[in-house]
This record gives sequence, C-alpha cells and structure tokens, in this order.
Amino acid sequence: MALARKMIVISDFDGTITEKDSLVEILDRYASPDWHKIARLVKSGRMGTRIGLRKECALCRVTRKEYLIFLKRHIRIDRTFKKFLPFCEKNKIRFIVVSGGFTLNIRAIFEKYALKNVPYYANSVAFKGNVVKARFPSPDKHCAGCSHCKAPYVRRYKKLGYYTVFVGDSVTDQCPAKVADLVFAKHHLIDYCKENHIPYVPYGSFADIQAYLKSRLSKIITAT
Repeated sequence: MALARKMIVISDFDGTITEKDSLVEILDRYASPDWHKIARLVKSGRMGTRIGLRKECALCRVTRKEYLIFLKRHIRIDRTFKKFLPFCEKNKIRFIVVSGGFTLNIRAIFEKYALKNVPYYANSVAFKGNVVKARFPSPDKHCAGCSHCKAPYVRRYKKLGYYTVFVGDSVTDQCPAKVADLVFAKHHLIDYCKENHIPYVPYGSFADIQAYLKSRLSKIITAT
C-alpha cells in the first residue's frame, strides 16, 4: 500500500536565496582585505567556519545602521524565490531557512521583499559602535567546525518522518549535504559533492528546483 511521506525543503540563505552572499558583500565593503586570507583557509578546510566568521567580523568596522542600509540597498533575492514559497504551500511541503550567516541579514532582506512567516535559523551579530561581533548558537556535538551546523536540522526532520531536501552552494552546506535525502547544489557545493560521491541535482535558481520537484513529486513523497 502506498503511503504519502511528508517533505521539507531546508535551504541555505546567502548565495542560495540571495543572488550574492550578503556577508561577503559586507566584508568587501567594511572589512580589512585580510578577510580574504581567512576565507581561503575556511574554503580549504584548514579553518572551521565558526573560527573563520569570528575572525572575519573582527576585521569589520561598521555600525548597525550602516550595515542594515547596505544590505537593503545592495542585496537582492533570486527572482524566482517568491514563487517557490506558494508552490511549497500548495503541495504541503514545509520550508525553512538554515544559515551559517546572521539572523539580522535574513530578517532585513525578508522585510525588504515583504516575505513573512518563513522560519529561519542562523547565528547572531552584535554591534558596539562600529565593532562587530559574531555570536553562535550552542555547538552541535557531532560537528566541531561549523559556525551553525545545518546537519542537525536535517537529522531532526528525518526522525520525524520527513523526506529531506537540502538546497545550498558553499562550504557551510557540506554537513547537511551528507545526510539529506535529496541535495540541490551549485558552485562550491557541487565540487564537494563530486569529490565525496554525494548524489546531487544542479540548479541555477528556485525555478529549477520547483520544476524538478513538480515533475517528481508523486514519486518522491510516495513510499511502498
């Protein structure tokens, strides 16, 4: 007898929902160029994203007001993302955002585009004048490197009986890619999936993801 499975899409934010990585844009504008050296260490795996993000923020000099003005002026979302949300709602697909960046960035961009009732989870950022400090949620016992490991969210929903779909693009998306049922990847995440023999579906926009899921939805959510 065929049984319908619940589905959840767990999505990265920077460079996935947004056209550009909001943290990269902030650092390029307000941090010392030395932040690129840290980014290279993180990308190569020689430094965890938690330590890397803390060090990058320490090089940044910007007030909260300047930070928010910059985000709202310069960061845009994938133009097909807003259509993807009603597609999920129509098909009873749960959708959440899990980011290795900051809740402040997500909130500012979602407000800019009038996106409401989209759950999101990320690190936090604090300002003292123009000094920026990254703050992190409790570390995951399975991961010593991530600033905000996304794999526990995937594991949690798998235990609840969901078919887990992960969408990402960068080094912060490696852990969840290893445990999700279906991975949509682009940029660095594609390289990682290839190197580690992780099955993935390439995508360019949320329209690609929507088309893929729409064409295979009945097969994906039906188990014998």
